[in-house]
Amino acid sequence: MKNKYLFVFSFLVLFSCNQDPEFSMEIRDPEQLVSTVKYKSVSEVPDDLLSLDIYYTDKVDLRKPVVIWVHGGAWCIGDKKGKIDQKVDLFRSEGYILVSVNYRLSPFPFQLEDEDRIKFPKHNIDVADAVAWVYNNISTYGGDLDKVALMGHSAGAHLVSLTGTATRLLEDRGIPFSFIKGVATIDTEAYSIRPKIKENNELCINAFGVDSLQNEQASPLFHVSSDVIYPLFFVAKRGLPDRIATADAFINELQAVGCEVQQIDGSVYTHAGINDAIGMEGEPIVTPALIQFFKDCFK
Repeated sequence: MKNKYLFVFSFLVLFSCNQDPEFSMEIRDPEQLVSTVKYKSVSEVPDDLLSLDIYYTDKVDLRKPVVIWVHGGAWCIGDKKGKIDQKVDLFRSEGYILVSVNYRLSPFPFQLEDEDRIKFPKHNIDVADAVAWVYNNISTYGGDLDKVALMGHSAGAHLVSLTGTATRLLEDRGIPFSFIKGVATIDTEAYSIRPKIKENNELCINAFGVDSLQNEQASPLFHVSSDVIYPLFFVAKRGLPDRIATADAFINELQAVGCEVQQIDGSVYTHAGINDAIGMEGEPIVTPALIQFFKDCFK
């Protein structure tokens, strides 16, 4: 058992980086500011897990598009500062504000017998509350409320996909679903949770539990409906045929109800590598497609 957790941990840290945030404002360069704020409070939850970082400029009188980034880490590790520098530089070069979000994490090592552990829907509740904070406050930092999009990798890709399909997550917080103009999801197969639970995948059981109805509610695929007008979607898929087929099923479901989906196949990269590629100088597959996607979102 110990060796299994060591293996899982080694895999997870390939694409995650834990750092403690500072609740302050710092200067990256004369025109680039970083503020860390707590978007809500929950009893006995550390402030850093309920915080977000805002990368903006001192020109707050100019309205700028906003990209909200949600990190990966199997819903149990990771931090908003991990692998962030290239993304900050990329979106700064496009004239955007980047908001990087933390959220409560499921236990690692796994605690499958603990019914009170952090699991769905708490991760998604936190992300939705972070989006609500952006909705209510980002104009102070120069953000344009008519130009806001989501992006996430791995577990973060699942979280933004659910935020972009389960309309009540935003509407219950007084946010019109149309507020989100785009969702960029980078390499996840968690569009449907139940198959992983049936495979007895402990990582997913740790994050979602085994209740069938909860597993459906946690699945972005389950929420796609012809009654909803969805934001633009960008799906970066990669890996073995079964993994790509899972992404294709989500893409096909969105397209079937009239949602515009842009997609790339990043199978030249590993799971960690496709995240590393975002904003990498000269990178030819992920970065140019993302830049074009966000331009389309913010027309």
